[in-house]
Amino acid sequence: MKGLIWNCRGIKKKGVSSFLQNLIREHRFQFIGLQETMQPNIDDQFLKYIDPLQSYLWKWTPSNGRSGGILVGINIDRFDVGGFSEGEYMLQMNLWDKKERSKWNLIVVYGAAQNDRKDSFLSELASFCSRNKDPFLIGGDFNIIRFPSEKNKPSAISRFTNTFNAIIAAYELIDVNMSGGRFTWSNNHSDPTLERLDIILISKSWEDIFPHVLINKMPREVCDHNPLIIHTDANPPLTHLSFKFELSWLLQL
Repeated sequence: MKGLIWNCRGIKKKGVSSFLQNLIREHRFQFIGLQETMQPNIDDQFLKYIDPLQSYLWKWTPSNGRSGGILVGINIDRFDVGGFSEGEYMLQMNLWDKKERSKWNLIVVYGAAQNDRKDSFLSELASFCSRNKDPFLIGGDFNIIRFPSEKNKPSAISRFTNTFNAIIAAYELIDVNMSGGRFTWSNNHSDPTLERLDIILISKSWEDIFPHVLINKMPREVCDHNPLIIHTDANPPLTHLSFKFELSWLLQL
């Protein structure tokens, strides 16, 4: 199984929709979680463009002006959707996995970027975790780093980091290892600030279903966040490979 988690920073920004369409066609994701769509509404015309075969059930939450917005796609051949839960910062889809014959929940997160809203976000995160009795995967842009090593420049650890780590520990969540580099966001300056803001967390019971899960970080091409591809196979097939050196790779640490 493959999934995509990505802060696209404006789903209708130039180049994003065609990049996303190509990703979906190439990888045939079973689930897709996009953050920061920057759209108050996602129309059918756009969904048909990125999903011309109509392989997905789509659910979205609106942005607040040009901030936020979540779009989730669920492959209907793989899953039945039993329901959903919507918060200010996250969207949960309750899934029946036809292949694994089990229930599990996907939660896509766009955490508060402003410090005065982070307490509200962390409270909602704890609430969603506490009421999930089924296995779950929760991923997205949390806008909080967990450790000093997740930033390339010296930075003091905030109380939000401590609370975030306390929630992860309290619910025994597993922070899935990522290949391809340590950071997932860049401010794209000549002397860039790099941080790991995009994280995939899983419950222990989710890992029992998918014990070989891994995360592959793709290069940034059309925005300042790296797309993250989730693999649950022990040896994911390496298909559609080609080599072309990109100068932007020199910034991928």
